[in-house]
Amino acid sequence: MTCPDCLKAAQKQHHGFSMDCRGCCARAIARGPNFREAKQAGRQTPKYRGELHQFEMTHDEVLKAAAADRLGAK
Repeated sequence: MTCPDCLKAAQKQHHGFSMDCRGCCARAIARGPNFREAKQAGRQTPKYRGELHQFEMTHDEVLKAAAADRLGAK
C-alpha cells in the first residue's frame, strides 16, 4: 500500500480517496451500502456484484480494504 490516502485510512479515521488508486476504490465500495447489505445478507447481492463489475474490482480486494480500514467498515 503506497497510496497516502490508503495509508492514512489504515492509521486513523480518514475520508480522502484517490480516484486512480485501486485500494481507495475498494475502500469506497467497502464503506458503501451495497457492501453492507451483502454482508448482512451473508451473500453477494446483485447490487453489490454490479458495483464490483462496474469498478472492475474483486470481492477479495474489497474485503482486504475493509479489513485495513481504520473506520471499521468490516
